[in-house]
Amino acid sequence: MTREQKSLRTTGLLFAVTGIVLAAGAWPSLYWPSAIFLDIAHWPFHGAPRPPEPATRLLLAIAGGLTVGFGAAIWTVATQLLGDHPSVARAVIRNAALSWFAVDSTFSVVAGAPMNVALNLVFLAAVLWPMRKALRQRDAAV
Repeated sequence: MTREQKSLRTTGLLFAVTGIVLAAGAWPSLYWPSAIFLDIAHWPFHGAPRPPEPATRLLLAIAGGLTVGFGAAIWTVATQLLGDHPSVARAVIRNAALSWFAVDSTFSVVAGAPMNVALNLVFLAAVLWPMRKALRQRDAAV
């Protein structure tokens, strides 16, 4: 397994753990980590609603589930596709990450949470950084 694959698997795991934490926030007794995230994303702190409204709990479950799925997809592509089809694997991961980043960040600003863009940049860097060397080599060969 290459360093790139290991890094991307770690990133996939980071997304999955973040998604589990968000989804667990749908359960009121496990809401506090999600509340901390929501407070940070709405910097300066506005205070996440406590207890969360039913709609907030549903959105946490949905967002968490999608985030776990994205992490699982990154893990799977890095593990099973990157070795045999690196250009396809990198394109899938890159395009999915950039699409997520653009939509999530744009509508985070619309929702009054521009700090979430900074948080998203951390995740985006975690996705793209492991692929940087291979992408530079590809561009140099063209």
